[in-house]
Amino acid sequence: MGCHLLGDSGYPCKKWLLTPFLRPLAGPQTNYNRSHKRTRSSVERAIGQFKRRFPVLHGEIRLKPEKACKVIIACAVLHNICKDRNIPVPTTDGHDGFGRPDGQNGGLQGITTPVAALRYREHFANKNFP
Repeated sequence: MGCHLLGDSGYPCKKWLLTPFLRPLAGPQTNYNRSHKRTRSSVERAIGQFKRRFPVLHGEIRLKPEKACKVIIACAVLHNICKDRNIPVPTTDGHDGFGRPDGQNGGLQGITTPVAALRYREHFANKNFP
């Protein structure tokens, strides 16, 4: 589809889920990791604001998927209205915006990554981050 999701190093690299290089070489891999980190940080800050404003989003939403989607969309609309009106986001509660204590990494530990996905990430880094 021409788009990718970004994941932390606890997730397996896939063609659609790009993770950082664990031991990047100088050049494209280091450039890729730097950009990956900046982008993920920006997204995580935005999600953190969203979840601080609406604590219902911190955990499992025990609704049918269709209803849960409506709740999330309503929260997004209200969040944007708050931003337009300069209503501040509540202060942090010591969590990273994903329900984890600050400083803890998420992900799926111990999952192997297919070689084809690693090759794809290498190609992606070389092509886009020379």
